[in-house]
Amino acid sequence: MNNVKTITTNDEYTQEVSATGPVAELRGVSKNYDDVQAVKNIDLSIAPGEFLSFLGPSGCGKTTALRMLAGFETPSEGTVLIDSKDVSGFEAYQRPVNMVFQSYALFPHLTVGQNIAYGLKQQRPKLARGVIADKVQRVLETVRLNEFQDRRIWEMSGGQQQRVALARAIVNEPKLLLLDEPLAALDRKLRKEMQIELQDLQRQLGITFVLVTHDQEEALSLSDRICVMRAGEIVQVGTPRDLYDHPQSRYVADFVGTSNFFEGQITTVEGKTGRISLADGETYDAVCSEVMSVGEAACVSIRPEQVRMSSAQAAGSLNVTIQNRIFLGEHTEYLVRHAQLGNIAVMTPRQSDNSLDALQKGDTAWIHWNPDAALILKNT
Repeated sequence: MNNVKTITTNDEYTQEVSATGPVAELRGVSKNYDDVQAVKNIDLSIAPGEFLSFLGPSGCGKTTALRMLAGFETPSEGTVLIDSKDVSGFEAYQRPVNMVFQSYALFPHLTVGQNIAYGLKQQRPKLARGVIADKVQRVLETVRLNEFQDRRIWEMSGGQQQRVALARAIVNEPKLLLLDEPLAALDRKLRKEMQIELQDLQRQLGITFVLVTHDQEEALSLSDRICVMRAGEIVQVGTPRDLYDHPQSRYVADFVGTSNFFEGQITTVEGKTGRISLADGETYDAVCSEVMSVGEAACVSIRPEQVRMSSAQAAGSLNVTIQNRIFLGEHTEYLVRHAQLGNIAVMTPRQSDNSLDALQKGDTAWIHWNPDAALILKNT
């Protein structure tokens, strides 16, 4: 048989699988807790070696979806497949899956090496001590903790503990590594560093990573694809660039990045370009994210970095008043107010216009944007 390999994780999970198919699938999966439907009819295919993130607010169903992949929850409806095999009824330990929890769930009474070796010692048939020691040493080198094998967990920093948790998960060479907000407890600087390390580690190992997070920046920086969820449903799946540049709804545009929204009504539609009348009585051309109809209520979405601001008036620009100004080193964030359109966020790079440096709260400025930088979205 072509493109076939054997995956063996324990006595109850050995099969031949296609190396070219999805590593995991959720088919029509729903999860109910009494009268509450936490996940609603999800269909999702996860490719081998990809880094996929579930992104959404608390209570949207992302962790429940992850736990159904892990085997900690059983679907009320639908099927969970790993390597084309239905594992819906399998326990967590029967699946070729490991999970890194937000709390790390490390054993405080064991050393770093003993924590990592714990899962290996549970395998049947038993592994030889030399094999276990060799695997532990290799994974310690992978996460750059080879000098900490005999340290106690409580002697490690937060970032080091996170690496131990990752090492314990990857030492078993799972098909899927599931991460439930593993960076949430770290400070901002360390979280940035660990995001880079996590991405490098995933590329080095080639293991499929599935991350749950409510942090849009984390999802954008780490993921090959992002699955945006809302009220138990998947609203859009795409690459970070697709979701940022081409959101299909106001909800996605608002959750993935920051955006300005101006409500109005469609006046004309020509192909993918629409014209919308806004609260200032003017009409603006913009790209339609979906098929829109004349007379339909909609909104215009414009990213703050797409808004151009100047201290001098130009043709077609809007007069605004500076409400707030925050200098952040590489760029400056402004909150400006237009008499009819309301508050508008503007982000200017440091070298954009030196004349803007003199602007303070209460000063007048002028803004404009290119039509292809604006999106017309449904108000959902």
